[in-house]
Amino acid sequence: MGTALVVNPGSSSRKYALYSDGQSILEIRFEETNTGFEMCSQLAGVQQICESVKETDFSDSFAQVAEVVNSHLVRISAGKKLDSVAIRIVAPGTFFQKHTEINDEYIKNLKHHESAAPLHIPVIIREIESVKKHYPAVQMIAASDSAFHSEMPSRAREYSIAVEDANEFDVHKFGYHGLSVSSIVRRIHSVVGIDPERMIVCHVGNGTSVTAVKNGKSVETSMGFSPSTGLPMGSRAGDIDSAALLELMRVKNLRPREAEMYINTRGGLAGMAGDSDIRRLLDRRSKNDATATHALNVFAYNIQKEVAAQTVALEGLDVLVLTATAAIRSTELRSLILSGLSHLGIQISKDRNDLLIGKDGVISVRNSQIKVVIMKTDEMGEMAQVASQFNLPTA
Repeated sequence: MGTALVVNPGSSSRKYALYSDGQSILEIRFEETNTGFEMCSQLAGVQQICESVKETDFSDSFAQVAEVVNSHLVRISAGKKLDSVAIRIVAPGTFFQKHTEINDEYIKNLKHHESAAPLHIPVIIREIESVKKHYPAVQMIAASDSAFHSEMPSRAREYSIAVEDANEFDVHKFGYHGLSVSSIVRRIHSVVGIDPERMIVCHVGNGTSVTAVKNGKSVETSMGFSPSTGLPMGSRAGDIDSAALLELMRVKNLRPREAEMYINTRGGLAGMAGDSDIRRLLDRRSKNDATATHALNVFAYNIQKEVAAQTVALEGLDVLVLTATAAIRSTELRSLILSGLSHLGIQISKDRNDLLIGKDGVISVRNSQIKVVIMKTDEMGEMAQVASQFNLPTA
């Protein structure tokens, strides 16, 4: 399977992992914290080490990663080189709904769609350019974040606009967080002992989505044409009445690019409470901050509505999974979200929920009609699997 470096440039973090023959041997993460920016690294089987870094180091994280990776490859095997670099791609368009090799045409298409995903594509392009600079001869692979949704039923994929316009301008519901959901589908059996027929996966982080999975396939998802749509998120507004957006453009004199940035950076929790960090908002909520409490209630309510709506696509529900950073870290947030779903037959064990932090497990009561599962997402492992399909070892 060779050696692959996995690059996951999120909207608020940068994650990297080095895989050798399908096994993770090194992980590096850059993230903004309450006190600034930090870089955490972990060798397989060794305790994680975190250190504070400058904002400039966060922006140019790949340079530091390349240095660490190169030195590690020399240590484990003199002369060993990378076979491939897999990069998570978040971009609207049928063109991007497949895993493929990155070439000049691919990069040109990415740049053309930059305005539709302004929190993601510029960062992805910078990462691609960094890879080309540090590893000019290494094969680059696009791990599509929307490929998992590419076979979604047309009734869920199409918008109610003129068919000729939808086809000519490629305006469809593409969905995202596909790598995350796919990683849950791949591993769910090990947690609940079955491959559930009807499952909903809630990816709750700075980016948030809900996906209905039937027999391992995506049949509905909350994100649509772009990753700014669907639920309220950290700084993304999610779905907003088109007439309301047009009115904002009129009264604020916003051009299309400015409106796009507005709904991506001044929406969601950031717009409602002045902060996109769920940890800080939960802390404010514990101190009876009315603004933070309201923002989190709106956030949870929209997730609850989406979960309930997607049971229609599944004609019922067997398993509900909460994944991604915010859901894994916070028992309080999980309680807030799940408290509004008891009418579906969901019953949570407070003890199980309180005890389950940072690991996989079931938090529903033993006789709950629907199993509620907490699982770490494994986007990196999923991307390594994608890389293995393309990996052509260098001579």
